[in-house]
Amino acid sequence: MGEITSSTLPQWTYTHVRFRRAQTLLARLRIGHTYLTQRYLLTMDPQTYCDEGLVLLTVRHLLVECPSLIELRHRYLYRYRGRDSGVYYLSKVLGPVSLAPGHDVFSFLGEASLLPNL
Repeated sequence: MGEITSSTLPQWTYTHVRFRRAQTLLARLRIGHTYLTQRYLLTMDPQTYCDEGLVLLTVRHLLVECPSLIELRHRYLYRYRGRDSGVYYLSKVLGPVSLAPGHDVFSFLGEASLLPNL
């Protein structure tokens, strides 16, 4: 979560996110602890890697780095790119702006078939 904000004060309210499941998922994404990325701790399996290479499967990798999701990222998260470089920033994807109505991270995760596993 340190990559998203440096403040320890509660700065986000979840009033725009209607369902409890969505609120929980957004909080888990922000702290980087989802079932998909942390399952190995619960099941004693080896740590999971991305199918695209030998990169650890993390929330950061899924949302802003994974090459297999680049098309979906351009479609749903285009508002969260850097102006100059076109690089996506986790602080923008999951930051305070992400609470705006119609936030697309849930659409992105749904079309990537990641929502049931998070």
